Amino acid sequence: MNPLSYLYGRAVAARAALYSSGRLRSQTLPVPVVSVGNLTFGGTGKTPFVEFLARRLKFDGWRPAILSRGYGRRSRGPVVVSRGDGPLVSPERGGDEPVALARRLPGVVIVVGERRAEAARRAAELNADLFLLDDGFQHLAVRRDANLLLLDARDPFGGGRLPPAGRLREPLSAIERADAVVFTRIDHGHPTEEAQRTVETVHPEAPVFHATIRSDGLRDEAGSPVDVREVARRRCVAACGVARPAGFAASLSELDLAAEETFVFRDHHSYSDRDLKRIRRAADRTGAAFLVTTEKDAAKLAGRMTLPLVTVRLAVEVLEPDFFPWLAERIGARERLESRLP
Repeated sequence: MNPLSYLYGRAVAARAALYSSGRLRSQTLPVPVVSVGNLTFGGTGKTPFVEFLARRLKFDGWRPAILSRGYGRRSRGPVVVSRGDGPLVSPERGGDEPVALARRLPGVVIVVGERRAEAARRAAELNADLFLLDDGFQHLAVRRDANLLLLDARDPFGGGRLPPAGRLREPLSAIERADAVVFTRIDHGHPTEEAQRTVETVHPEAPVFHATIRSDGLRDEAGSPVDVREVARRRCVAACGVARPAGFAASLSELDLAAEETFVFRDHHSYSDRDLKRIRRAADRTGAAFLVTTEKDAAKLAGRMTLPLVTVRLAVEVLEPDFFPWLAERIGARERLESRLP
């Protein structure tokens, strides 16, 4: 093992051990908490999965609030991104993914903050009765009622190497903290027998679910559906700033879109005027009539392009019908317990 990877692994394992032993305390929030996270840096579909949960839980009568760190933002401290009626701040203040979620989730409160407990206090003031932690698996300072670990079915352990050699955020022993494991993107490939055995060996009690994350059409800047056939008949260019550009490429393929030129930037990229000019020049050179991008990139590009902007919408489906009954049991357990307290 790379010496730096070894030291990294020892450090994160020691931190987790301090919380599990009680020497570092996790704060209990006043309402049920569902955490969605992963073991690798990016690419498992956390944010689409959080959106999927928020929609379903809202339908079931909850008033969910999404709590996120807001990666890529330039602000500090807790920031209310949405009270449930669209984004209140720019991606620079709220982060690209929270702002994108705010555009798509009416009736859902979204708050960002380095400390999720502080963000939770702001969300509670807005009458939220359930918290969804976006990318919360490593945020051990908050207790959760359901700890969901997402693993990309095609590459669940990021090559099995810790930084700086690989994309694994924690040793595989961290799987023990999960209340359930969800293999995502199984529409692009099923987990290997070895990966499934690893999960079963590390945490044999954890239920395992499987989810698809598929392209669900295109939207314009106002969020209205766009006829995919119309776009496919015309030339387009594409741009993305995501952790796994291959996933974006697969989404374009699912929609039968072949970009004349694709611009790939680092995750949470902040688009400069120079970037916009490069994209515009490519469109002029190739005769492209549209720019196709991801929803989180669209949050930063909206209103800045002279080229019509269309975004790829993603849809999540958990294949096992017992997933939501299992989740309801987890988040309902606290309510039943608290109802018995004097």
